[in-house]
Amino acid sequence: MISQILLIFLAFSVSVVCSSRTLGPSPDNPLMKVYLVHVDFELYHGDCKQYQQLLKKVVHERSPKDALVYCYKEVVSGFAAKLTDEEAKKLIGEKGIYGVDEEEIYSMNVEPYSHRLAKDINN
Repeated sequence: MISQILLIFLAFSVSVVCSSRTLGPSPDNPLMKVYLVHVDFELYHGDCKQYQQLLKKVVHERSPKDALVYCYKEVVSGFAAKLTDEEAKKLIGEKGIYGVDEEEIYSMNVEPYSHRLAKDINN
């Protein structure tokens, strides 16, 4: 059951543009990355303020509100946050955290197959 939820969460997070903030390493701190944090819904109820309280335990020198990128409230329970590797590791030990995964950005080649085939043949 949990693996199905995590799979849905991953598929959903790949297909959704999280917010207007840029994702990936922060220009202010190249050590920061976006992490997807999977939480126990029974404990956190999809409440963004509770996620900020959780982030307050691991995020220092900036506001938890600034670290929070997006709150997932549909289909899965969790959030995306800009964290350092060290902060992400600290979250793993917190109560109600199922997983903390670094965001992966995928891109699709939407060029029609016949055009790609013609390029491959000509090269």
